Amino acid sequence: MKKLMSYTLVLVLFSCNQHNTNEQNNISEQKNSNRNNIQMMSWLIGKWKSVNDKLISYEIWEKKTDKLYAGMSVTLRGQDTLFKESITLQEIGDEIFYIPIVADQNEGKPVPFKFTKIKDGEYYFENPEHDYPQQIIYKNPQPDFLCARIAGMTEKVFHQEDFNFVKVK
Repeated sequence: MKKLMSYTLVLVLFSCNQHNTNEQNNISEQKNSNRNNIQMMSWLIGKWKSVNDKLISYEIWEKKTDKLYAGMSVTLRGQDTLFKESITLQEIGDEIFYIPIVADQNEGKPVPFKFTKIKDGEYYFENPEHDYPQQIIYKNPQPDFLCARIAGMTEKVFHQEDFNFVKVK
């Protein structure tokens, strides 16, 4: 009888400890899922295309690591390249940065835009010190549709430009 009681006591203690460990893991997972990380933008991965007024634009994204996505944006008119930029989306610590590089802008240096919020399904990246734009906003309203917006002030006037893409299969 003593052996049975000891066995039951060990079993109860082990079960409670296991439940507590699972409860702690669930709390930890909830905290991590509430924290913004680059995985929230995994929908961006792939090739996107926009056709507008004889211009064709592409935005192409690939996952390099769990904390780094590499992108490229290019706008073409026929065989002529009108605009080209390389982009990284990078998680550094608890922050995410959208970092474009355009060869003939900002002396070809990267310009970091810090992720600030998600509002109405829009992902905001901001750099209030940049001349224009100060905001870059991405939205994925439908699985095969990407909206990108640049916005900000120039000469005390607010401007914004929208770029709409469909996913290339």
